[in-house]
Amino acid sequence: MRYYRFLSEGRGRNPPKAVTSAELGNALDIDPTQVRKDLGAIGLLGMGRVGFDACEVCRAIRVVLGFDRTYPAVLVGAGHLGTALVAYARFTQYGLRIVAAFDTDKRKIGGTVAGCRVRSARGMRSFITRHKVQLAILTTPVEAAQKVADRLVAAGVRAIWNFTPTRLTVPRGVFVRNEHISLGLSELAYHLTMSPAAPGTPHATPVPAWLPPAPEIPTKDVDNPSAKNIADALDKRGTAMEIAASR
Repeated sequence: MRYYRFLSEGRGRNPPKAVTSAELGNALDIDPTQVRKDLGAIGLLGMGRVGFDACEVCRAIRVVLGFDRTYPAVLVGAGHLGTALVAYARFTQYGLRIVAAFDTDKRKIGGTVAGCRVRSARGMRSFITRHKVQLAILTTPVEAAQKVADRLVAAGVRAIWNFTPTRLTVPRGVFVRNEHISLGLSELAYHLTMSPAAPGTPHATPVPAWLPPAPEIPTKDVDNPSAKNIADALDKRGTAMEIAASR
């Protein structure tokens, strides 16, 4: 993901057509030799003194990770976080297209969020079945998360992007990706707490009692060996979607 994000989003509006392993390595803090190995794992061979065709690198990564296909998704929970996710235009670069949002709040039902209609949760199952949606984004209150997840699975959803601060219980064959906002907060708070307040401060203050424990995040399940190679390499330092912080 880090190579793809850098090449598609991090090089400005009119970037050079070619990119070298040294440029990628410097930008992402990865050894250039490892960059060449990672790209070689998905069949890319650079040209001497020229490097790699940036568009070809993006195309190859899109194919390996499945971004070359479109994945229709539904979002459940049209609150502040759900609205931010629906409005995030760059999801299309990753093949994600949110086709409907669902909520139980009568004040929201019938309205639109970034051009996406908010529907009653009562019609969620029929919509998912009719449109053959297999991906759902969950941004409901925590107390409703498991019940909604059960309904999504019963409707045929096979993958859930979970933004609620709870672990979901799902049948085998259903994949859940958890985005723990509290984990990011705990890392920031820990850094600020354990670092000296000012130059010359001899001791760090103890960790406060309110600091939440870091929840366990499941390992990604990637069946394709080539996809696993590139995914492992790209995610070594782990980068979840920063827009989750917009809640």
